Amino acid sequence: MRMEGDPIISSALQLLVTSALGGHETSGDLVFVEKTAEAKKDKRLAAIADEVSAKLSPLFNRVAFQMAYTGSAYGDSYARIYTDATGVVDLHSDEMVRPQLVQPFERGSRTIGFAVSIGERNFERLDVTQLARLKMPRTQWIPQFGVVEKSLKVALKENNIDNLPIMPSMVGGSMLYNAEEPYDNLSASLLGLVGQRWMDSIDEQMVAVNLESMTLEQQERFVESVKGMLMASKKYAEQAVTRGRPIMERIRHIIPVFNEKQLTNIGPGNGGQTGRAATISIEDVLLHARLLSGALGVDLSMLGFADQLSGGLGEGGFFRVSAQAAERARVIRVALSGFFHHVIDIHTARRYGVVFHESERPWEINFFGSISALEAEKQRTRTDSMNSGMLLVQSMQMLKEMGASKDIMAEFLAKTMLLDEDQAALYATIVDAKPQGNDMGGFGGGM
Repeated sequence: MRMEGDPIISSALQLLVTSALGGHETSGDLVFVEKTAEAKKDKRLAAIADEVSAKLSPLFNRVAFQMAYTGSAYGDSYARIYTDATGVVDLHSDEMVRPQLVQPFERGSRTIGFAVSIGERNFERLDVTQLARLKMPRTQWIPQFGVVEKSLKVALKENNIDNLPIMPSMVGGSMLYNAEEPYDNLSASLLGLVGQRWMDSIDEQMVAVNLESMTLEQQERFVESVKGMLMASKKYAEQAVTRGRPIMERIRHIIPVFNEKQLTNIGPGNGGQTGRAATISIEDVLLHARLLSGALGVDLSMLGFADQLSGGLGEGGFFRVSAQAAERARVIRVALSGFFHHVIDIHTARRYGVVFHESERPWEINFFGSISALEAEKQRTRTDSMNSGMLLVQSMQMLKEMGASKDIMAEFLAKTMLLDEDQAALYATIVDAKPQGNDMGGFGGGM
């Protein structure tokens, strides 16, 4: 929870969620419930899909970003479902159903119920018709307590999923778990850097006062006078900081001196050094910041280190060209789709008395556009394929013009161009093909 509130971590999570959800250019909608191709052929299924889209799309768009953000941080997120005879009427996700307060229970991999904490010793039981769960895929196990050990043997031996024991679900899928150590190191380095600046901003000096040949009363008056001058200077500085206005006057202090000087300025209080003996530089911070950005999958330049950009957007650039962000965005979309399908199942069960099988659903969950990083990779792959194909065509044309036979062409394509044998044999037939329009009936068609 401390990491979630950090500006660097929060920015990274928002970038991941934004790259996953996108948004319509004009309406700003994030989620679209659309009819499948099969549903368009059946008026009854098409009507159900249209009603589901019209009724639930506004609810989905309202909670999509919040659910994805919380799920990315904690691995799970929850929304309270409110229904009536017409189906689902509202989705509510707030501090009452924060992941820290909800303990889900599973039979196998199916979530069947929840225990929501409402106090130190009290909890409320909710079923899957009352609470919807967004479950991020677990990529690593987080050490936790609470598994009923006596049920492990039964869970491993039982083949019928309906006979499996009900066990507490382990939290997981958080995108922040593997970033905890670099985050702590980055926080420590930033704290050290800021603390060092604060320490260096203190201008402390030691002043020696010569009290020789003074009576006790004179010594006390002289020391109090010097002390008062120093306190007055401090007060002027505090007033300038408090008011936010500079002091536009010169301050002079008069000290009577006779015989020898009465004041001696020894120097800074840190022994005369100009700064800290061991300094913390920005490179120390950048080391841990790079490790943190690698763990989160977001380019470092997008986390407040814009100086890392090189040449416009840079080689890593924004999240649009970050493959890691694209892959994490795909995971978020998968988890969101499962959450939306569960809510729709509850809606159709209440309104129509039917729950569609996954393969028979007349609707599909779509997000606006594609993940831009994946699209960029797809376009780059397509371009490379087209370039290699054109190079292959040019090579074949040159071989044919040189008078190569079918066997030579096939051998060249297979051994030099590294094509499969069947592909090389097929392409080698171009040797026997006659160019179109060269039937000797056109220009220069007679000897």
